[in-house]
Amino acid sequence: MTFAEWLYRYLIGEAMTGWDSATFHPGPVRLEYLPTGPGECTREAYGPERGM
Repeated sequence: MTFAEWLYRYLIGEAMTGWDSATFHPGPVRLEYLPTGPGECTREAYGPERGM
């Protein structure tokens, strides 16, 4: 989905973010934990498979 399509759907009131959104994102969700202090590295974590 392009940004323009996402923006249009968001502006007309479709649920485009959150747990029960109207959008489909294949694969597991990737979370990125940014460093909170000096000397720390960025961490990545993946959620469960979506089963779709």
